[in-house]
Amino acid sequence: MPENERYSRKGASFAITAYLRQLLSTKAPFQKWLKGDDNGMTEQQKKGAVLFFGKAGCNGCHYEKNLGSMKFEALGVDDLYEHGGLKTGPNDRRNLGRGGFTYNAEDMFKFRTPQLYNVGDAGPYFHGGSMETLEDVVKYFNTGIKQNQRVPDQQLSTFIRPLGLSDEEVADLTEFIKNGLRDPDLNRYKPKSVLSGMCFPNNDPASKIDMGCK
Repeated sequence: MPENERYSRKGASFAITAYLRQLLSTKAPFQKWLKGDDNGMTEQQKKGAVLFFGKAGCNGCHYEKNLGSMKFEALGVDDLYEHGGLKTGPNDRRNLGRGGFTYNAEDMFKFRTPQLYNVGDAGPYFHGGSMETLEDVVKYFNTGIKQNQRVPDQQLSTFIRPLGLSDEEVADLTEFIKNGLRDPDLNRYKPKSVLSGMCFPNNDPASKIDMGCK
């Protein structure tokens, strides 16, 4: 990268992206089970996995290796301005999802399918933060009734339909996604130092004192 671009927003975005790409979940219970450890998952997590790839049909969208995909779906959930989002409102083009950038009718209200590893640490959920917990997310899909009336039915994903899961099955599926897909040791990627000599991840005066970083 040219020197005049290194310390710019572009350079910072490239650096952050390069760092984030190396944060790979490889120690989740499900991954241990896939590698042959029969005891890698609890019995409840195994039941949840069967539901994920079976009755609940989650793998219809979450089918790549990271349990995400490049599919864009309209899930009919509320927008960010309705749940405390700052600097947004009903006319924000981001409410239109991919359609707000392509302006294609078929893309309206559609958002990309996220990866699911360690998603239990990343609430609230959906593009508008309309669900506080993963259990709320599973219940939303199980009910199959859209939350946002501004999303036309013809745009709504075919995956928004009643799933018929029992309360026990909802709990099992939630446990699989929340803990069966959680790598508990992502701190292994935290660098002990950075080339600049600055503190990681904070560099304000108070943080320097707290972190013992000069």
